[in-house]
Amino acid sequence: MMRLGKCAMIVVSAAVFGLVTAFAVSTHASPAGDACRKEICDATVAACMRSDLSLNPLARTEGEKKTFCSQFFSGCMTRSISPDVAWYSPDTVQRFLKCPS
Repeated sequence: MMRLGKCAMIVVSAAVFGLVTAFAVSTHASPAGDACRKEICDATVAACMRSDLSLNPLARTEGEKKTFCSQFFSGCMTRSISPDVAWYSPDTVQRFLKCPS
């Protein structure tokens, strides 16, 4: 019973630390870091627009595609990058990690 309590406390502490760290990083981003991320995120949206999304029911028309791709900009700017989409290449992630905080 005591072991479960310690494990739960560690998990909760890690989650709180992660939230505090994420909040602190996003609220204290430097202008240079924001400009770096904006350049990368703009390129990410452009790469999405160039990709073939004809099989995606949310992006069949050009207007739907623009709406679908633009949703990745805010996620990108908040440092939320999903590795399961083609327009987030390993090179993009490496560039992203080199941006100032």
